[in-house]
Amino acid sequence: MTRSVLLLDVRTRRVIAGEGNSNILALPGSTLKPFVLSALLRTRRLSAGEAYVCPGRLRIADRQLNCSHPRLDTPLRPDTALAYSCNCFVAHVAERFKAAELAGELRRFGFGLHGSLRRCMRLDSQQLQALGEDGISTTLAELATAYLLLSQSAPPPVLLGLEEAVEWGTAQRARVERETVAGKTGSSFSPAGEPVAWFAGFFPSRRAEVVIAVMLHGRSGGADAAPVAGEILKAYRSRRLSR
Repeated sequence: MTRSVLLLDVRTRRVIAGEGNSNILALPGSTLKPFVLSALLRTRRLSAGEAYVCPGRLRIADRQLNCSHPRLDTPLRPDTALAYSCNCFVAHVAERFKAAELAGELRRFGFGLHGSLRRCMRLDSQQLQALGEDGISTTLAELATAYLLLSQSAPPPVLLGLEEAVEWGTAQRARVERETVAGKTGSSFSPAGEPVAWFAGFFPSRRAEVVIAVMLHGRSGGADAAPVAGEILKAYRSRRLSR
């Protein structure tokens, strides 16, 4: 798999810069989590101040999906759960969706138009879908478009969580000095079984001008994809300042 990158203009939705194939399908992994939390916050089944103590260990059906973040003694809120990319938090709150409901919520952001999206009827299947681990595949182009919509509609806790992910969480290597980036990393697999590293986000976070999406061969969104996004956003910022 070659490196693929898209940089979109938020206002016009046009491609500013592109590299590689933006139509390769893969599981979205944790890049899907902001959309899951946004849906629950929008429908008031999750509150900004809700607290949850992460147990660290997570088993869904026959899958072991333990959290990779450090052991935490304090409860997580929706924003900090995003920043740490907590699997346990997202799987826990995903139980609040009715059967097959999550797929409908994801379609609101355009998922399933170019990738695939299954209506999951069982709780465990829907939890895996919420983690981007099953029941959905996406392309870089589809993910970039979804993040463009998210840049215009993210509930405050989701926006804060995406900022915290870049400031001190899993996406730190996408930081841009003296600016605030909102973004999320993800790690997954292609249909051929290749490890895929993702980053998707928007910049500046509170008045988004561009959306950046990165997909490449790698095992860590934070270590492999986030640095690519950071370099591209730094170059964009330099060009903007020199105009």
